[in-house]
Amino acid sequence: MQIDRDKSDLYYVRILDGLVTLFSFQVGSISDALRIGGADTQNGLAGFHIWYGHVCIGTTSLHAMRHDAETLAQRLVSLHSQFGE
Repeated sequence: MQIDRDKSDLYYVRILDGLVTLFSFQVGSISDALRIGGADTQNGLAGFHIWYGHVCIGTTSLHAMRHDAETLAQRLVSLHSQFGE
């Protein structure tokens, strides 16, 4: 899962399988992106590597994405600000 912020304060999200985009969508927050991605059970995946810009919080289970999206979003934002662009 790759999350990027665009200029209009929306987040563009791509669900990837390697380099192939399975689907993409826009949301208003990182936590919403995580919840939507965590709800994806159609692709038979147990979790995702989650990227926000140039930082990654590693492999994260769908369960954690559904139930702890706010904490995960805070980690992503914190890492992103620590390592700059």
